Amino acid sequence: MRHILPTIAALLLSVAVLMLANGLLGIFLAVRMTLEAFPVQITGTAMSAYFLGLVVGTQVTGIIIRRVGHIRAFAAFAALTNAAVVCHGLWISAPVWIVLRMLTGLSVSGLYMVIESWLNDRATSATRGRVFSLYMITSFLGLGVGQFLLNLRDPKGLDLFLVAAALFALAVVPMALTRAIHPQPIEHEPFGLRGLLRRSPLGIIGSFGAGLVNGAFYALGPVYALDVGLGTAGASGFMSLTILGGLLLQWPVGHLSDRLDRRRMFQALTLALLVATLAILGLRGRSLPLLLVLAAVYGGLSYTLYPIAVAHANDLLDPPQFVPAAATLLFTWGIGAALGPIGAGALMARVGPAGLFVFVALACIALAIVTQARRRETVPTEEQTPFVAMARTTPVITELDPRALEEEGTPSEPEAATTAEVKP
Repeated sequence: MRHILPTIAALLLSVAVLMLANGLLGIFLAVRMTLEAFPVQITGTAMSAYFLGLVVGTQVTGIIIRRVGHIRAFAAFAALTNAAVVCHGLWISAPVWIVLRMLTGLSVSGLYMVIESWLNDRATSATRGRVFSLYMITSFLGLGVGQFLLNLRDPKGLDLFLVAAALFALAVVPMALTRAIHPQPIEHEPFGLRGLLRRSPLGIIGSFGAGLVNGAFYALGPVYALDVGLGTAGASGFMSLTILGGLLLQWPVGHLSDRLDRRRMFQALTLALLVATLAILGLRGRSLPLLLVLAAVYGGLSYTLYPIAVAHANDLLDPPQFVPAAATLLFTWGIGAALGPIGAGALMARVGPAGLFVFVALACIALAIVTQARRRETVPTEEQTPFVAMARTTPVITELDPRALEEEGTPSEPEAATTAEVKP
């Protein structure tokens, strides 16, 4: 491990600062829109625009990177992100914020793609799993800690916009000062959606459903927390614990999924998530300590749905198809994440803050039913590919997936099988 860190330390520092900024901005905008008395449907639409921007960004930002290079592209995307963040504070307007959120998603997608391309270039067949692990842990921790930055200043003012903008700007510094040779841009030809749907319907449906659940909660979880009386400090703790819970449960869930029927594991996760969701609904925010515990459980379950869906799809594919299939599954997840806040926002407008978890519960029920119907997709456990916690950023990061090493005839390292298992 000590030989790997010096080669990627600058990149991981940029990742950490970028995730701090993105974590702060996401929760702050949801809280600010609530304080500004925006209708919850509008808040959901504005927050969904970010995920739509991410999806569009994965399709177009690679072209810019190939034309101008990684450092220039990173600086350009960071400048666009900074401009969008500051403009949020200058124009408190729902239509403007919807456009700015989409622009932010697109430019942040470019930032992710540059960093992930560079990480992939630095990784070797012997270190790829550990590099991937460090990236995932840094991402989760940065995003989780970023929620607490909401408490630095009054969310009714301009200060937090400036803090987020400053962090996005600081993320450029480690990248700009690196002396490493620019990596070659990675070309991606996604697996056709129809072809993948024929090979693994549950992979596509599971990724879409995970996007619905993750997008709805990440966008409107802060609104729920405020509406049930947690305040800004409680909202930041609520959101942070779901993210950190997602990190902590990656390894045990992955460990189990490698030893059990993956389809049944996915179904069990959706049912367990349904139970956690119903428990939160029943609690109604009456006990903050218990709600925070349930939030951690909820996050741990919900953030493992997507990697289980990807692993199940890989069980039915050949190794050379893993990376292009992952790009298609990520696109499917992004569409779900863009639609989730809209659907959840509509329910919250009708039934109050509980509508968020009613939406999640309905999604879980639908996923459990679909999973039960896909019995023919069962793969013997000894033929299953290893579970790997997947990032939901750009298709580039799938190049670091240690399972893809089989494409080159290189066995993946043992500790790379599950991303959360990192040892010095």
